[in-house]
Amino acid sequence: MRFRFRTLLAAAFAAAFVCPVGAEVMRAEGVASLDNGVAAAREQALQDALKMVALRQGARVEASQGLDYGKSSESGSLTPLAPAQGAVKVTQEFQQGKLYHVLVEVDTGKPSGAARGKEPACAMPPGRSLRRKIVTTYFQVDRPAEASDMPELATGLPTELSRRLGANRMYSLLDANTVSVLPDSRVAEPAAGAEIARRIGQSEDAQFVVAGRVLATGATAKGLRKSLYESNNTSQQGTFYNGPFAGLFGGGVKYVPTERQFDAEVWVYDALTGALLARDRVSELAKGDVTPNPPRPFASAAFWQSDYGQAVNRALDQAVSRIGNVISCIPFSARIVKLVDARQVYINAGSLDGVAVGDKFLVYQRKSAQPVRDLISGRELGVPETLAGDVIISQVQPNFAVGAVQSQGKVSEGDYVRFMPRR
Repeated sequence: MRFRFRTLLAAAFAAAFVCPVGAEVMRAEGVASLDNGVAAAREQALQDALKMVALRQGARVEASQGLDYGKSSESGSLTPLAPAQGAVKVTQEFQQGKLYHVLVEVDTGKPSGAARGKEPACAMPPGRSLRRKIVTTYFQVDRPAEASDMPELATGLPTELSRRLGANRMYSLLDANTVSVLPDSRVAEPAAGAEIARRIGQSEDAQFVVAGRVLATGATAKGLRKSLYESNNTSQQGTFYNGPFAGLFGGGVKYVPTERQFDAEVWVYDALTGALLARDRVSELAKGDVTPNPPRPFASAAFWQSDYGQAVNRALDQAVSRIGNVISCIPFSARIVKLVDARQVYINAGSLDGVAVGDKFLVYQRKSAQPVRDLISGRELGVPETLAGDVIISQVQPNFAVGAVQSQGKVSEGDYVRFMPRR
C-alpha cells in the first residue's frame, strides 16, 4: 500500500534574490509555444519574461517534502514576491520554429504606465472602459441588538455600496441585497460562500460578487448630556434621570452614548470561480450625536448628517476604495455563449460593456471542475485553467459580440475570454 503526505514550507530570501538598490535596466527573454496561435503565444512569452525579471527583484523559495514507500523526497520552486516593478518595453519579438520569443527591458528607475497616470495596460483599452459587472449581496449583522435603530442595515448597506461603486464608469452594478452568499447564517467564514458566489456569477453574468458582515455597531463610551423639554419616553439608548426636580423648568440630564463604533468586513469573490479575492476590514469611531432621537433611517439624508452617519460614510468610502484596489487590474472577462462553427463565437458582453470591433480576447478553458485548495488551510483558491487561443471581435451588439477565432485550438461554449491589452 502506498502512503503519502505533503508539507508546504515557504521562506523569503530577500537578501539573496533582491536586485541592487540603485535604478537599473533589467533584460529578460520569454518563450512560449505557438500551439494556440500567435496572440496567445505572445502573451505567454511576455508573462514569462516579466516573471524572470520579477524573480530577480525578489523571490521566495517554496519547498515540499514527501514520503513515498518509506523514502523521503524534496522539491522546490521560486516564486516572485511581487510583479515586475518599473517601466516595461518590448525590444524584440520573433517566431523561431514552433516557439514565440519576446525580449523585454524593465527600467526600475521609471514608474510603470499606471503609476505615471496613463491608462493601465493590464486593464483597459485606450480611451474607453470595459465595464466589469459586480453584484452586491446581503451583509450579515452579527449583533442585531446594537443596530436596533438601523433595522434595514443588512440590506441597505449593499445597496449603498452598489450606488457608490456604480458612480465609476468601469463597473456595472447589480444590487442583490436580499441574497446571502453564506448557506447558513451561523457560518462565520467567507470561504463558505464560494459555491453560491459562483452560482450568482453564472446566473447574472457577473465577474465579481461583493458580500460581507457587520461585526459591531455598539456604543464604546457614555456620558451625561443636558436635555431641555425632552420626554424620557423614547427608544434612544441611554439612562435618564427621573428623580426630584428632574423636570424643573423643563431641564434634565441624560446618560447616553457619546461614542459609537462601526466595524465591518467586506468580501470580494471572483464570480467565475468562486475564489475569495479579498477579506478587508473597515472601522470608524463616531463621537457626539451617535444615537439620534428619533432614529434616522440608514442611508437617509438625515442619517448622513449625524455624527454616526458621517463615520459610517467614511467607512464605506474605505470599502469602495479597497474593492477598487482589488479588481482594478484584473482583466475584463466574459463567456462564450454560442459557437457557430469552429471559427466564430458569440460572447455575453457587448457595446454596453465597452466592447468594440477589433478588441482581442484570450480564450481560457477549465482544466478541471475541482477547485485548487490550499494544502494547509483547505481554502479554495480557484479553478485551474489552460490558455486555448484568442478571438478578435468582428461585430458588436448592445449585449453581445461576435468574434473570429484566430488559433487552431478547439474552443467550446462556456469557455471564458479575457481582454488582451495592447502592449
